[in-house]
Amino acid sequence: MGESGRKEWVYADIVKGERLPDITYTVTSEILENYLEGIDDLNPLYLDEEYAKKSPFKGRIVPPISMAIYTTVSSLIRPMGLKIPPGLVQASQKYEFTGAARPDEELLIKSIVEDKFEKKGRKFVRLRSDVFNQKGEKVGTSWLTPIWSK
Repeated sequence: MGESGRKEWVYADIVKGERLPDITYTVTSEILENYLEGIDDLNPLYLDEEYAKKSPFKGRIVPPISMAIYTTVSSLIRPMGLKIPPGLVQASQKYEFTGAARPDEELLIKSIVEDKFEKKGRKFVRLRSDVFNQKGEKVGTSWLTPIWSK
């Protein structure tokens, strides 16, 4: 089903405490190298295995902020067959990095509707996503709080 055929996830349908479907993603070496080239980041922790082996990480890692690509509202609700309504505005976002992800490692995202509230006539939804590496260790948490348009 194309994006236009998906039902919108409207504020009235969102339930505080609702768990979203788990999703997985892998930052392959190819994706990583293209991403780093695109943002012009030549940090050897991301690109040079020999250098990275001598670091506290003991090998190459993925830039922690790459988590932001996979924890967008649209990415999180796509497995539900839903789309965000037009006019959604990102009010705030916060990330906490607690571990390191490695290139070519499958990561698991577990998300929940942490809160839903109205303030000054606007509808807010706070989504929390915990990201885990293949060993089951949490490598980060994302909090997104958009203003819902519908």
